[in-house]
Amino acid sequence: MPKNEVRIYNSKAVIYQNDYDVWQFRMWLADEDKYFRQSLRTKDKAKAIADAEEMYEDIKYMKRRGKKIYSISIKQAVAMYIEDKAKYVGIDGANGIVEGRLGTIKAHMKHFLEYVHKDAKVKDLGINTLLSYDREGETIDYELFRKRKSIADSTIRNEIASINACMTFLHEHTEALSDISAFKVPKIQSRKYDDSGEEIRRQTFTSEEWQTFYVAMRSYCAKKNNPSNEEYCEKQLARHFLLVMANSGFRNGELRQLKWKNVTVERHVDSKQKPYSLARIRVEAQTSKVRIPRTLYANCGKYIERWQKKQKESGVKTSEEDFVFSVDGSEFSNRRLNHHFNNIMKMTNIAFERRNDLVIYSLRHMFITNMSLSGASFDSIAHHCGTSIQQIEKVYKHVSDDEKRTFATKRYMNINGNIVAMSDTYGD
Repeated sequence: MPKNEVRIYNSKAVIYQNDYDVWQFRMWLADEDKYFRQSLRTKDKAKAIADAEEMYEDIKYMKRRGKKIYSISIKQAVAMYIEDKAKYVGIDGANGIVEGRLGTIKAHMKHFLEYVHKDAKVKDLGINTLLSYDREGETIDYELFRKRKSIADSTIRNEIASINACMTFLHEHTEALSDISAFKVPKIQSRKYDDSGEEIRRQTFTSEEWQTFYVAMRSYCAKKNNPSNEEYCEKQLARHFLLVMANSGFRNGELRQLKWKNVTVERHVDSKQKPYSLARIRVEAQTSKVRIPRTLYANCGKYIERWQKKQKESGVKTSEEDFVFSVDGSEFSNRRLNHHFNNIMKMTNIAFERRNDLVIYSLRHMFITNMSLSGASFDSIAHHCGTSIQQIEKVYKHVSDDEKRTFATKRYMNINGNIVAMSDTYGD
């Protein structure tokens, strides 16, 4: 039982002695519906009153600024941040984000929650949390924590940006949930950009690798190998998704969020009167990574028509507002897509050490590389793929160099009035 209670500030706060005669402070926080208690660490009554009055003034000052004394857990705070970001999905303007970006933020915050203590409070985190943090008896920093899991520097930087955006949100919240607006950032050494093009070459399907991959897809998705209608339909979805991506250069997220209302298949004939199908596709701003809408033609009309036919055969009903690549009306998950991609890769004769280099995004690399080698300008490729000319030139510069070297080795001669390509030009 408290003893020797002394009321201060018209009974708005109390000090009392514990069993060891040490003075304690107690104050009711109406807005948080709980008492705030703290030891004053003195047995001297006069000093206890003076310290208590100072503590009371500090708390009232914090309350006037809208701060809470009792902190919420960092897990609760992250949930609040994600809930707030979800409001901006599909919204036009600078604050709007796409569904895929929300998924990325969730993943980044999940890793942060793995880094901090399970029951950590927001106010337990200091400005140096990412630079030095005690985890299971070991002092570690966020960069090392993630690099132990073989995470790339660029990914770590992106994660830290998301973490600090969350801290800014908490700091600027009406209840000022965090005392700091951002953590100090580790100085991650930037890896020098590989302008030789070797990295992109390594991450791009060769024509031989693509051939063995799509042959493996046929077997993987064949009806005879998939007696379950559900399994067959999902594998056909993955197959046609990958075929369309390889022939359109779409980003993964753009293609997963594509709806039937934004796709039209047009039939044409070539110079030899051979029919072919083009897909006219509208990419909405809210599904584009760069938040800019674009309309393009892609040589994948036959795959989209065939997938639509497969949907009908499997009993999948679709409407204009449904996702193109879906079996139940919902957006097909990236996890399931990667699951099928990896299973197909195992069925190819591509060397095991090469399989780690090839991912779904390699299909976009392959498309851009092939378009450039076929004579398409970087300007046209950039518009089609929804990126900048500078980015295309930077990443695919090696393709341009390959073309220049090929051109430089060509030789021509006039033979009986005809220009003929030769292996060399004789002039000696």
